[in-house]
Amino acid sequence: MITPESKPLAVCLVSGGLDSAVAVAVAQRDGFQTRFLFVEYGQKTASKERRSATTLAAHFQAITLDTVRLPWLKRFGGSGLFRRDVELNESNERFEYVPFRNSILLAVGVVLAEVSGADRVYIGSTGSDRICPDNSPEFMVAFQQLTRLGTMLKTDIQIIAPLIHMNKAQVVQTGTSLNVPFELTWSCHNATKLSCGGCSNCRSRQAAFQSLGLTDPLKYNAK
Repeated sequence: MITPESKPLAVCLVSGGLDSAVAVAVAQRDGFQTRFLFVEYGQKTASKERRSATTLAAHFQAITLDTVRLPWLKRFGGSGLFRRDVELNESNERFEYVPFRNSILLAVGVVLAEVSGADRVYIGSTGSDRICPDNSPEFMVAFQQLTRLGTMLKTDIQIIAPLIHMNKAQVVQTGTSLNVPFELTWSCHNATKLSCGGCSNCRSRQAAFQSLGLTDPLKYNAK
């Protein structure tokens, strides 16, 4: 009999978004206990993301929800995710990139995995509508090699990006099959009470639900 205590452990990078929620569901389907890691780095939607990460941790019965704060990323700047005076939309979507962010988040995840004895670090990077180069399959392969070379306490940690070859519709379809509570997620990159509908995350999310004939449970600002 497999008990929760006997299951292997995975660290899951959780932003509160749709993709990371589906990645968590995949990790649990794969037989892993999950330890959530949420990173605040000065993003303007941090409170929304943190709330979603907290509710998702309760839903998925995560062992822990660890929060790490990296305020220096905002101080360095270079992204519209830090600026409340910038509305992110189709015309400036490249400004959604945070310089080298995933390398930093994955590094924190590997640290947590190494000290806690976790076998895997899951990240919700997807394959389509890719703006950021650190969401690519090539980047994940390279970071896996870096992890093998740079760890000592536990040298076999695997970097898992289970959605990396999926488009957004396939991610939603996978999440639906795994009963992911999409109503608990937050995808928008603009700091609004309702999802903006204009940033790349909102647009790809809406299009994915529509293409599958499903209703997105989130509410959006009327255009």
